[in-house]
Amino acid sequence: MHRSPVVVRHAHAEDVPSLMPLWDQFCAQEDLGVTSGVPGDVEERVSERIRESDAAVAAGRHPTYRLALAVHEGEQVGFASLSVVDRGLLTTAAAVVVDVVHVVDGQRKRGVGTALLREALLLAEEVGASDVVVNTPSRGRDVNRFYARLGFSPMVVRRSSSVAALRRRLGVEPRLELTVDLTPVQRSLRRRALLTPRRPAIRTSDGRAAGR
Repeated sequence: MHRSPVVVRHAHAEDVPSLMPLWDQFCAQEDLGVTSGVPGDVEERVSERIRESDAAVAAGRHPTYRLALAVHEGEQVGFASLSVVDRGLLTTAAAVVVDVVHVVDGQRKRGVGTALLREALLLAEEVGASDVVVNTPSRGRDVNRFYARLGFSPMVVRRSSSVAALRRRLGVEPRLELTVDLTPVQRSLRRRALLTPRRPAIRTSDGRAAGR
């Protein structure tokens, strides 16, 4: 029996709420949750990224983000979150990062993942990116084999530290109350304060702190 093709379209901001069940499936599959550091406001953040990208395109610039939605026979069968990122000082070319690829149970090995990655390739060509980068689980053997067959190879190992742990290691103490409602000037002052180690107090022979 001939199977109808998978259709990939660009999700709009108003589509995001209906995609949350797929996101919940992905989190359950990967054993993700709030305690693992995955923010709970993903719906709002994705919607905002789509709106920002749409605004960039309307202004004549390249898109900065795309949420690709795979549909088969009217059913949502997968999605991919694609971000266009600056690669820093090493190159002037951007890269398309495939943040998340999810295919629903029962639809795997039917071309859904390939169709979503094809959309990542099209986005890379559209913005002039030099590479497509995928985030893969270190223990996902089948997933890594899938990407390897498509030509993806390991490039760099990223090490991650929480801000709190790194602050302790560097001996840096926060001096300003953290808040999301900071002005640009306040953010600059907070950043400067956080990056300036506090000098240890100079004490006299009797143990009292001396003035500077």
